[in-house]
Amino acid sequence: MSRIIFDRWLQALGKLDYVQGKSRPDVDCIFCSIKENDEKVVDLKIYKDDICFVLLNLYPFNPGHLMCVPNRHITKYTELTKNELLHLNRTIQGLQLLLDDVYNPKGYNIGINQGNYGGASIDHLHIHVVPRFKAELGFIDIIGNIRVLPEGLDSVKKKLTQNVDKFLNKEFFENFK
Repeated sequence: MSRIIFDRWLQALGKLDYVQGKSRPDVDCIFCSIKENDEKVVDLKIYKDDICFVLLNLYPFNPGHLMCVPNRHITKYTELTKNELLHLNRTIQGLQLLLDDVYNPKGYNIGINQGNYGGASIDHLHIHVVPRFKAELGFIDIIGNIRVLPEGLDSVKKKLTQNVDKFLNKEFFENFK
């Protein structure tokens, strides 16, 4: 007997309007505005260097759902330079070490969003790092047929910001083999 566990999801209020551009800040590019600390956008950055920055997803799948974004405004993976490509991938390795340390996930989904039809509601190349956990479904998820996140963005941001320099630092990037 086949059974669908979720026949409805806890709605992320405002997400549909956000994805459709109705409630987005009036800026050319949300990621570029975040990079520049524009007051019009929610700033969930936990890290920034000369090549990229990392921020929490405003609508996370799990606590610690991060996005790695090149500083340069590009829309295609093929536009990355060799240096950007290596640096972004090394950054993702560092983010996995950070998340392993803070949350101890049991797996990861890592995905590149390129273009609207590729799932990118923001037209600026970005890479999702989603920690996955053994027991993601709880009582409310199953009985209530809704998805519940156990930790708020402010708490996650604080934990990750306090620990990111242990993993994404000069030595980490220089010791790449």
